Amino acid sequence: METAPKPGKDVPPKKDKLQTKRKKPRRYWEEETVPTTAGASPGPPRNKKNRELRPQRPKNAYILKKSRISKKPQVPKKPREWKNPESQRGLSGAQDPFPGPAPVPVEVVQKFCRIDKSRKLPHSKAKTRSRLEVAEAEEEETSIKAARSELLLAEEPGFLEGEDGEDTAKICQADIVEAVDIASAAKHFDLNLRQFGPYRLNYSRTGRHLAFGGRRGHVAALDWVTKKLMCEINVMEAVRDIRFLHSEALLAVAQNRWLHIYDNQGIELHCIRRCDRVTRLEFLPFHFLLATASETGFLTYLDVSVGKIVAALNARAGRLDVMSQNPYNAVIHLGHSNGTASLWSPAMKEPLAKILCHRGGVRAVAVDSTGAGEPNFDGLESNPYRSRKQRQEWEVKALLEKVPAELICLDPRALAEVDVISLEQGKKEQIERLGYDPQAKAPFQPKPKQKGRSSTASLVKRKRKVMDEEHRDKVRQSLQQQHHKEAKAKPTGARPSALDRFVR
Repeated sequence: METAPKPGKDVPPKKDKLQTKRKKPRRYWEEETVPTTAGASPGPPRNKKNRELRPQRPKNAYILKKSRISKKPQVPKKPREWKNPESQRGLSGAQDPFPGPAPVPVEVVQKFCRIDKSRKLPHSKAKTRSRLEVAEAEEEETSIKAARSELLLAEEPGFLEGEDGEDTAKICQADIVEAVDIASAAKHFDLNLRQFGPYRLNYSRTGRHLAFGGRRGHVAALDWVTKKLMCEINVMEAVRDIRFLHSEALLAVAQNRWLHIYDNQGIELHCIRRCDRVTRLEFLPFHFLLATASETGFLTYLDVSVGKIVAALNARAGRLDVMSQNPYNAVIHLGHSNGTASLWSPAMKEPLAKILCHRGGVRAVAVDSTGAGEPNFDGLESNPYRSRKQRQEWEVKALLEKVPAELICLDPRALAEVDVISLEQGKKEQIERLGYDPQAKAPFQPKPKQKGRSSTASLVKRKRKVMDEEHRDKVRQSLQQQHHKEAKAKPTGARPSALDRFVR
């Protein structure tokens, strides 16, 4: 028979049942302390079901909870890690030696900037100032992008420079073709038109199509890149000038008597008899205006989008046969036989400016290039490789963005400014007509307060406080106006005055 083992060192002593019941339950965040006998190695406590101890977790540990909808445990979102651009490495494992965007020179950015930040409105509300700040920020970002894209422009405007003492007027076209690269030399072509000349020619806005008209009635248009002839007709009367309209699909021809409009197939679409004896033509693409100068001395603006004459101005200088346009502000320049040159806009009946150039008559007028001679074309603005569908979509967009003729002026930046004099004059007339100022603030009336705080002394004190704040604002505005006037008159590089430091 087997005998029961006696208690010894290898067998742990039995504990009282009451003692085990009275023991305080251990929490999972508490450390396990198990008393051991002398000489015995510590080990896990023996429960009834011999369960293993739970792993110890810190107090701030994230505990996964099971979803009530699905049986899968929820996955905690990882915290967003802010990456340092300097620590980013490429696929090869090498670190970028020049992290971040490339720096742009300040001079290049200023070349593309169109907003003068030094000129600010003296009277402007907070909403107006916030809009101006947003517009300035957008303009600055656009200027930086344009300065960065300038590095990608592959072409540069060419020029002709002769040797010391060499007259550039004596350089032939054949000499230029031999000196330029192969791609530029391939664009050279020659047309022998000796029968119906002399000719007037015009390139389309994309630079892809060429139209020319001869004094003896010859009118033709072609794609000079592929040398494909679009149309060729003879109008059987003298042709004074020829111009493409907003696209290469329409041609304006100044014939001996009236102005005629043709399509790219040579079909006559319109005959405008109000424009008679026209000598020169100019087309304003952003305004859809066709400017005509006539023998009778009239400068006429025709809106080709609606077919109406916008303005007919009498220059009072005799026959007009010298005309050119400034692509920067769409102002028409006229040259006269008495040696004067005048600048015109359809919004005014008198010239914007007039200058006496010399004693002899003016035979030609040219405007210095203001970015119009950029050799790298903008595919979104004038794409020479566009299809018929793209041309139609561009035409619709250009009609929606047409600039009114009344906005043509010498300085186009003045359109974004506020005419303070006219605004104040209109405000005075409105006050006289109504008998009161509708924009004036109502007098301050403090709201009554309870618990005895609406006494006469407290009301007077609150009114005086509001009046002091309004007076302080008026003084600040007057100081700012004085500061702007002094800043305009002060030379650059001068030390700031006490008023400048106070305003700042």
